[in-house]
Amino acid sequence: MRLSKITVQTFLLSIFFLPFQFLSSVSIPKENWNIVLYGGIFTTTDLIPIVFRQKTDYKESYIGTIGVSRPLDYRIRWFDFLWETNITKHFSGMNHWETNTFYIIKINRIYDSPISLSLGEGLSLASENPKFENKAKGYYWESGIQKDAIESRALLNYMMVEVSTYLPIERKTELFLRIHHRSGVFGLYCPPDPNCGSNFVSYGLRTAF
Repeated sequence: MRLSKITVQTFLLSIFFLPFQFLSSVSIPKENWNIVLYGGIFTTTDLIPIVFRQKTDYKESYIGTIGVSRPLDYRIRWFDFLWETNITKHFSGMNHWETNTFYIIKINRIYDSPISLSLGEGLSLASENPKFENKAKGYYWESGIQKDAIESRALLNYMMVEVSTYLPIERKTELFLRIHHRSGVFGLYCPPDPNCGSNFVSYGLRTAF
């Protein structure tokens, strides 16, 4: 069973570096590149309650992120495809670095409005095991009794959920609200149940350059 996990993680690491292989073999017009900037605050709330119930319990730990993204040269019906890679600095509660590379599915300009929805999936690599992703057994005021200890890992799955809007004065800049999510994927990257990971509610912008 352990060999199976190693094999899956090796495969996922190869996907992590695929965009860089793509860049080396394809000439990309400069106007298709975007720069991405955002900041966020840590929340102890899980991803599903954040997205569907807008519930958040914040903790004083923050991120600042800079990255680049590019649309891929194909689409399926109303879905556009992109990839993004970014570097994140944690500060205050945590003080490590993190890099994320992921693919994005985007429903762009819903019903000809400036609003878009996006879902991203890829890999996240931290410079150390993030301390807020670990949890000892015991009682916690914000979440109650923790029956089993949580031990996270530097390498985890990355997911983001985003809603964005284009600026009314021009069409190359978007403002967005993004959930920056690291996850153990039900035991694939760290011991199963309880699941390891973290969430940051983030705000930022993306603009062409």
